[in-house]
This record gives sequence, structure tokens and C-alpha cells, in this order.
Amino acid sequence: METGPLWNTLSVGAFLLLVGAYLANQRGLCTASSRSYLLANVIGGGLLASYSAVIGEWVFVALEGFWCVASAWALLREPLPPRAAQE
Repeated sequence: METGPLWNTLSVGAFLLLVGAYLANQRGLCTASSRSYLLANVIGGGLLASYSAVIGEWVFVALEGFWCVASAWALLREPLPPRAAQE
């Protein structure tokens, strides 16, 4: 199925987000529990799950959808940093 330039661009961007987050983690630039790492996985996984649904690749919908949901769950469970006391 031909998806057009928008989906092609989004899928490449999503791939780069996921790989970039992985490489940053491997090089010690972020941890697997950092907000930036998790957010990159939520966005990248969500976009690739959507793209996979458009092209009918259901096993990748499940894989990327799981990755997106697991990262979102971890992101939402992460405690927020303490706020400065307001006067």
C-alpha cells in the first residue's frame, strides 16, 4: 500500500526518535527512566504503531503499540519533581 510522503516522513522521524533515544541511553546521555527517553519512546512508538496500522502490518501495530503504552505508563508513574515553595 502506498502511504504518501506525509506518512513516510512521519515513519522515518519516529524511527529516528526511537534509535536516537536508544543511542543516547547507550552512551550514558540519558537513563531509561528519564522523561526525554520515555517521551521519545511514546511518540516514536505511537507514530510507528499508527503507520503500521495504515499499511496493515498488525504484528508491528502490537509491538509498537505495546512499546508506546509501556513507555507512557512509566512516564505517568514517574513522580514529578518537587515544586519550589510558593510565597
